[in-house]
Amino acid sequence: MSTVEVRGGAVRGEVREGVAVWLGVPYAEPPVGPLRFRAPRPAPAWAGVREAVAFAARAPQPEITGRGFTGDEDCLYLNVYAPREPGPHPVLVWIHGGGGVMGAPHQFDPSAYARRGVVVVTVAYRLGVLGLLHLPGVSDGNLSLRDQVLALEWVRDNAGAFGGDPARVTLAGQSNGGRTVGTLLAVPAARGLFRQAIVQSGTGVGSVVHTPAEGAAVAAAVLADLDVSAGALATLPVERILEAQQRVSAASGTLVTYRVVVDGALLPQRPGEAVASGAAREVRLLTGTTADEQDLFSWLQRGGAKLLGSGSTMLDAATIDRMTAAYRVLLPDWPEDQARNRARTAGDWWLPAIRLAETQHAAGGAAWMYRLDWRLAPRGHGLGAPHGLDLLLMFDDVANRNWRFLLAGCKPDPARLQRVATEMFDAWLAFITTGTPGWPRYEPSHRWTRLFDDDTRTVPDPNREQRLLWK
Repeated sequence: MSTVEVRGGAVRGEVREGVAVWLGVPYAEPPVGPLRFRAPRPAPAWAGVREAVAFAARAPQPEITGRGFTGDEDCLYLNVYAPREPGPHPVLVWIHGGGGVMGAPHQFDPSAYARRGVVVVTVAYRLGVLGLLHLPGVSDGNLSLRDQVLALEWVRDNAGAFGGDPARVTLAGQSNGGRTVGTLLAVPAARGLFRQAIVQSGTGVGSVVHTPAEGAAVAAAVLADLDVSAGALATLPVERILEAQQRVSAASGTLVTYRVVVDGALLPQRPGEAVASGAAREVRLLTGTTADEQDLFSWLQRGGAKLLGSGSTMLDAATIDRMTAAYRVLLPDWPEDQARNRARTAGDWWLPAIRLAETQHAAGGAAWMYRLDWRLAPRGHGLGAPHGLDLLLMFDDVANRNWRFLLAGCKPDPARLQRVATEMFDAWLAFITTGTPGWPRYEPSHRWTRLFDDDTRTVPDPNREQRLLWK
């Protein structure tokens, strides 16, 4: 099974710890040279057998330290993890996060799913200015979204070669990946390419897109920073583009500076409006957040990190102040910084997830809601349940070295950590394989929500009084 035929030719993988893996499989022609701002094209055919045992380079992006850059423009590859047993198996397609400007498909190991009978495909796509520049005449536009659609088409055409069932695809992502999954619910070209969706901590999911005018304003800021003409972007060194990308992002006042654009073609309308009209009615949806999303960004910004813009994506400064005051009235023992973080967590993540589930239900679709309440440290004593903690758990990958920094300052009990990881992983596995995670659907009459914690339980309308503040 290590050598399979896919669109383009034969690829040879290997078996690692009981899982068949194929790494660095091309799904598109390298977007380099004259293809730098062009829509992706299917990977050209190759002769012989292509070795697929090493990850491809990540998309060009800043180093996690904030100093220097990494990656390569030749980045449109994917990775496949498959059970050794013959299929057909359900398929999980994973879209990584990173604010639209960083991240890679191999940051987490999805092998636990393959060992339990799921074919997993993790996808790379273009980021930042190279993937989201809205500049008609220079860029074909919405390139990261186009990359993801082409990758889904690749899965449709090739999943069977790895034992996967292309009729049973779950599309999932976290943070920018979650927001991307929510956006793909509204993309006509993606319709039918997946039948289930998992939106984890999707920042402003359903709402965070640009109008053409807003996208043009960001492009103008990039050009002004570079002090070049639009035509010069096609041949400018990628490092210069990334340097300008960083400066514009830092000055933007939002966590998400670079966004897809409602262009009237690939993305005809805002994702929330499309879901409301029934565009995703046939897609089963699992969505939710962590309890303390903003803790991560406050912690990073205190440390001087400038990988993302600051501020809120969904709320202006006056609204943050007003909602912080409202939380302090409701929770009088909370200091202001904790109340402010709770307001920003709700505004950027919790409320958008609730609205997405409400909208899906109202349109006649099925939605399930969760929240990760399990905390690394008690409130006020360090990181609680921050943005990204769910990744270690839902992949059952708690030893992952890329995110161990989250655990460094608190050293949680390993048995406690593994217990909640097993619970989240089992729920995600159940949803991928059976279409339900194991608790009742989210409906406005009950608002059933699964709270993952030391005492995991399903409750109706958790923190109702906080939710009602936002009315």
